[in-house]
Amino acid sequence: MAFHRLTWRVALPFVLLVLLETVGLAVFLGRQVASEERTRLQRVATANAAFIENSSLPTTARLADSLRSISGYEVFFRRYGALEPLPGVHLDGVPLANLAADRQPHRHGDFECIAVPIEHKHDLLVVHRLPEPWLDVRVLAVLAAFLLLALLTAWLVGRDLVRPLRHLASQLPRLETAGPLTLPEAARSDEIGDLARALLRTQQALHDEQAARERMEKLAVLGRMTAALAHEVQNPIAAIRMHAQLWRGPDPDGAKATIEQEALRIEGMLNQWMFLTRPEPPATAPVDVGALLTKVAAMQRHQAEHAAVRIDLATAPDLVVSADGRRLEQVFRNLLTNAVQAMPGGGTLTIRAERAGADVRITFADTGVGFSAEALRRFAEYFFSEKEGGMGIGLSVASEIVKAHGGELRVANRAEGGSCVTVKLPRASASRSSA
Repeated sequence: MAFHRLTWRVALPFVLLVLLETVGLAVFLGRQVASEERTRLQRVATANAAFIENSSLPTTARLADSLRSISGYEVFFRRYGALEPLPGVHLDGVPLANLAADRQPHRHGDFECIAVPIEHKHDLLVVHRLPEPWLDVRVLAVLAAFLLLALLTAWLVGRDLVRPLRHLASQLPRLETAGPLTLPEAARSDEIGDLARALLRTQQALHDEQAARERMEKLAVLGRMTAALAHEVQNPIAAIRMHAQLWRGPDPDGAKATIEQEALRIEGMLNQWMFLTRPEPPATAPVDVGALLTKVAAMQRHQAEHAAVRIDLATAPDLVVSADGRRLEQVFRNLLTNAVQAMPGGGTLTIRAERAGADVRITFADTGVGFSAEALRRFAEYFFSEKEGGMGIGLSVASEIVKAHGGELRVANRAEGGSCVTVKLPRASASRSSA
């Protein structure tokens, strides 16, 4: 594995730190072993001296050899300051003849010596060759256990850090895919969790940007088509409306009103398409919501009667908003038309307009089948429609127009069946007072 990999960058400093701590631990344990050996030497020398004094044995080379065999230390006797050497023992450089009989250990080179006075001006000398602390079994066992634990800890830390990072890196190519990323690391509360959550937010932002780009591309194509279509259709519509208004003579079955209404309907659809391609800020003026709803309901009366839908309209007085009347009329007409179409077998459309604090609230409640879960989630999305032949722009345009007026459009299903669309618009008086 290359040393520039994250595993090494994390584990190597940790291992080096452990090695330094191991050396320190070895020095400490070595000193502990040496201290224990020094104490043992002092205890053995004192015990041997007490044994000789109590047993009255002669201090001969034979006794020294016996004590050496029993204790494992080199044993000498010093009589009247003269050292009696033990045959076969070489202690070059150790000044035993001048060693003070103070019952304290003294170190000389690789040896540690102690002299204990006994009776009749005799001294017992005990010499111990110092062991290598690093080779002590206890030190080696502790160091081995410490190193093993340190290496295991380094491996666990490296794995806990590197494995999730590798998984996050493997998910990066899937940022542009349609499905959401599966990142269990996002549940973590550390920096890796922050990174995982940032990836999820990045994917969401990327998907939003892709959706916005697709929408803009569709609108660009739609704009070119709409501009050409509007130019070709507006002139015939204007002519149809003018001739309907100039109609003289009998009007069997309300043909004149039907022609004018259908011309207005086509004009409304063109206005919707034009709003999609060239949205402009509303030209606001005081608008009486109750009067506007009454006008829209009267215009759509023939369509509702044809579908066996009864319109129940009730409005509170003095519901004035600052709005673009033409566009607000388009919103109400779209919502009424959608409600009628949602009840192909007939039903009742209840329209209520009332005050709601500083707002005017208008509700369109029908007795149809209601919205599907997908429609509730995507009702304001352009070109989404579950109606056969639907273009998917009616609610989208209505929602955008309401937002442009500082209001809000919501959709929901009624508990007793059917759907309910709610429009909230700030009242004109409330707007002036807040200004």
